[in-house]
Amino acid sequence: MTGHRPTTVVSILMSLALLGVLSDRSSGQVAPSPPAGPSAATPAPETADTFTIDPIHSMALFRIQHFGAGAFWGRFNKVTGTIVHDDDNDPPLTLDVTMDVNSVDVGNERLDGHLKSEDFFYATEYPEATFKSTSAKKVRDRVYEVSGDLTIRGVTRPITVNVEWMGTAESRNGRRGGFEAVFTVNRHDFGVSYGRGVLGDQVRITMAMEGVVRSGRQGRGDGDRANREPGALPPRMARMDANGDGKLQKDELPERMQQMFDQLDTNGDGALDGEEIQAMRRGGGRGQGRP
Repeated sequence: MTGHRPTTVVSILMSLALLGVLSDRSSGQVAPSPPAGPSAATPAPETADTFTIDPIHSMALFRIQHFGAGAFWGRFNKVTGTIVHDDDNDPPLTLDVTMDVNSVDVGNERLDGHLKSEDFFYATEYPEATFKSTSAKKVRDRVYEVSGDLTIRGVTRPITVNVEWMGTAESRNGRRGGFEAVFTVNRHDFGVSYGRGVLGDQVRITMAMEGVVRSGRQGRGDGDRANREPGALPPRMARMDANGDGKLQKDELPERMQQMFDQLDTNGDGALDGEEIQAMRRGGGRGQGRP
């Protein structure tokens, strides 16, 4: 009989617990919930979305007529900045956009180099082109008329452009929003006058921008990805950055990556930044990394 004693004790305890539950139900008593503390209150949602532009999914395209015949296309692969969207306030849309001139890409290395030269964008002296809005108004559903300052090659001109809100969606790293602006400028207004008679005067520019409202939510293995600045090295890669410049030189990389260095260095600056690392993880160079 002693071999059955533990089972009997367990049975008695379970029976007592069951009787306690039945007693509570028959008496109508329910165990009180702990009082909600101040943290239980839900804060009022903010109406403004501040999007950090995702350079992997953004670009600036330009088109110019060549020899009075076809349209010649190029793009800036690296676009960064912020977009604030808030239809309940004035202005409803604020843009602060930077295009990296050294990321210019027309599909030909020789022409890329010429475009970076003093004849065109003069990248060594003016490495960035920017657009900063000064005012905006909503003109119809999803379309905003935005005025601001466009700076190219160190020359700043006021322009007014239409910006279309393409949509928003929730993603693993936060709320995403897409915006697109299409406008035309005269290149001579910005001191880009090389190739008269060969290249047209008017340049059509398309800024295709996707941004994310950073959240604290992280997926498996993300580390601090949700709060990391665009272009920053992932934490594990950042530990290899011996000189602390935010980029990886060839000799700082593992041997297997050194063999792929020229392929990964898509902007040709002799170092790898966070965008190029992320593009590699997606399966190729920066251009190939886009879905």
